[in-house]
Formats: sequence, structure tokens, C-alpha cells
Amino acid sequence: MSLPASRHHRLAAYAVAGLILSVVLAVLPVANVREQNVTAFLPLFAMAVFVTEGLTAYLLWTQFMITRGPFLAALSGAYAYTSVTVAIQLMVFPGVFSPQGLLGAGPQSALWIWAFWHGGSPLLILAALFVRRRFKAPVPHAKTRLVGLLSLGVPVCLSLLLCLIAIRGDAWLPQLVDARSYQRLQNSPSGVNIAIFTACTLLYLVYSTRLQTLLELWLGVALFAGLGDVLVTVVANSRYSIGWYVARLESVLASSMVLGVLIWEISHLYRELHAANARLSEFASRDGLTGIFNRRYFDERYPMALGHSQTGQRSLSILMVDIDHFKRFNDTLGHLRGDECLIAVAGALQGSLRRSGDFVARFGGEEFVVVLPDCDHEMATRLAENVHAAVARLAVAAPFTEAGCVSVSVGVATSQPNAAIPAAELLAQADAALYRAKEAGRNRVTAWQAPPLGLASIQARSV
Repeated sequence: MSLPASRHHRLAAYAVAGLILSVVLAVLPVANVREQNVTAFLPLFAMAVFVTEGLTAYLLWTQFMITRGPFLAALSGAYAYTSVTVAIQLMVFPGVFSPQGLLGAGPQSALWIWAFWHGGSPLLILAALFVRRRFKAPVPHAKTRLVGLLSLGVPVCLSLLLCLIAIRGDAWLPQLVDARSYQRLQNSPSGVNIAIFTACTLLYLVYSTRLQTLLELWLGVALFAGLGDVLVTVVANSRYSIGWYVARLESVLASSMVLGVLIWEISHLYRELHAANARLSEFASRDGLTGIFNRRYFDERYPMALGHSQTGQRSLSILMVDIDHFKRFNDTLGHLRGDECLIAVAGALQGSLRRSGDFVARFGGEEFVVVLPDCDHEMATRLAENVHAAVARLAVAAPFTEAGCVSVSVGVATSQPNAAIPAAELLAQADAALYRAKEAGRNRVTAWQAPPLGLASIQARSV
């Protein structure tokens, strides 16, 4: 559902909460000092809250549709409620779109919508916490879509109903606004009750979750910022005062907390997914026994490497390596010893490579292939000799052979810098050179040489 909160995450959250508390304490003495009306401030503030709350609701809802966690569904509804409510408050706020506000709003409508916003949001978060405690199992697949729609639909309908009451029932609701003053809000039960209810929701969140996950931790910070918003608004007494402006900024901060966590979690999960895909790709390209690259990797990379070499008019060499008498080795000493032999030989081949572009792959059975980009015939032959010697130094006992230990036969083929050659043909040349090495008695390096005057020739050299 959410990543666990580490010590660093907690320190960051406590630092933000401390900053919020410091700002609230600093503003309270001057909260009711009037400032000029910045016309663009309220639309910008409302749009910021609308967008952040809406995005948070959407991300929580999509997480619910994936994980089917009931808590996420309920919490997404709480944020959808706030997003719709703040949008309607902007429309009815006096002086934004019309002197009295749109939708037939009265002088009390905007403040009552604010009260429903700040009272309803912690109520729905509290309901989400009860859902978290009561329903721990994921929602059944068959009911996921229905629960997802209800989790958004019910809070949105509740928001529309309460806003309708605030607009149409303006005359019957208790008076909270006197001209532009909120003095009655400060002295009425509404403001105090909203602050108490928000504080109780915050305390229940801490008690029930212990803020163990990032989502719970920063949801707590968001509620703390919301509590600061309510306190400063109540003390400010009027619109366009210092406290009123600061409270609006607290609202933006509160609405951004969980969104920031969700975006961070998505980024973190994307990084983990990318790393997992890289590990999976690496695993898919490795031979399960020896740990070197497998045939699939060779089939993909070899033609590309050859193409790059031909484009740059450089040579590319191939070494085909075969363990001599390997079937007899298996039949005599057993397949477990045979596996150990394959692993040892693969390690010797890999250890013989020094350049980053070179790679060795298991071609099949006891055969290996080494790809050497930007490597001419002479250098390739020398490297083949090094490979042959490295296997001999392993001294893996094979008493049924002439050498008394495991040996390899190596076939070498090199492309010409100024002549294009198909990948399959160059591979066939290396395979033919390996075949001639085995015909000549095994335990040797044999290099394919370009045939002069159209006549194929093989130059073999025993090592």
C-alpha cells in the first residue's frame, strides 16, 4: 500500500511540521491585520488546491484499483470531496466572478462552504481510518470497480449537497459573516468544533497507525497543516488579512503533502521497476550454469557487433571453443563433475578477456564462442592461444586423455576491414576452423585464413 517510513523520512516530516507550527505561532499575533486585496491570489490559490487534491484523489484511486486496498479507496474519496468543494467555493466567492458570487450565492455561502470543506475533509479521513482498521483484506475482484466508483461518487455527491445547502440555505444557516468580518466564526461553535475535530482526527491517525508508512506519516503532516489553516483563519477574523493569506497558503501546503508522497513513491517504484527489469534482462541473457552470456545474447549482440565493425571498417574476430572429449568426461566422471568442468572452463575464458567490448557466450553443450570486436587475425590468434593456455592451467583431471587433463580446441575466424561478410558466414568459418582442429587431433588452435584466388585453405598450428 505504501513504503515504510524511515528515520530520514520522519525527520523530514517533523521538520516540516515544526516549520508549520513556527509560522502559525508567528502569524497569530498579527493575523487580523488587514492587507490589500490581491485580486489574482484567490483564483490561483483555489486552482492550486483543486488540482493537487484532484490529482491526489486520482492517484489514490488508481492505487486502489491495482491493490484493491479499501483504505486507499476511502482516502481517495476524501480528497475528491475537497477538490469539488474548493472549486464550488471559488465560484461563489464574492468578487471573483461577480460581486456577490455565482450560482445565486448569498453573503454566507462562501464561508459555510469553507466550513463544510474543513469539517468534512477530516471527517472523511477519519472514516477512511476506520475502514483501514475494519477492512484489512483486499476488495474482491468482482466488486473492485463498484467500490471504486462509490468511493468517489459518494463524497462528491456529499460535497454537492452541502454546497447546495450553503448556497440555497444561506438565510437559514447561522450567521458567520458580518460584512467581511469572521468575528462571528471565532465566537461560534463552528470554528472551534472544526479545529477540535481536525485535531482529534490527527490524534486518531497517530494512535491507530503509529505513522509507520510514508502515506500515514505525511497524511499526519497534512492534517497538522490543515489544523494550522483553521486556527489562523478563525483568529484572522476577516478576508484579505495577514492571517487569511497565510491560512490559504497553509491550505495549499496541506493539499500538496500526500500528492508529493505519492509522486515520490511512484518515482521510487519506477526506479525499482527499472532496476528489476535490468536484472531480469541480465538474468535472461546469462547462462544458468556457467554465469556467462548465453546463446540468446550471442545471437542478438554478435550481428550488431559485426555490423558496427564493418561500418567503421574494422576487423572482428570469432573464437569457437570446444572442450575435448567432453562426452567421455561426463560418461566417466559423471554429470556433476561435468558441470564443474563447464563452470571452470567458462571462468578461464572470461578471465582471458581484457577489453570491455569482448565477450564470451555459451554456444551450446560444451561449446563456447568468444567475440572480439576491433581485433585483427594476428591478435585473435594470440588471444586464442591465451585461452587455450588458460584452460590447460586449470589442470582439471581427465585421465582418459593423452594430456591427462581437460583441454580445448579453438577455431579462429576474422572479418576483413574492407570486405563485408554475413554474420552466419564468419561464424561458419570459425566453426570450420574448429572442426579442422579436432580433425588434426584436438588440443590445439586452428585459424581460418582468407582463401587466395578463391581456393579455401586452412592453416593449422598445434599448441
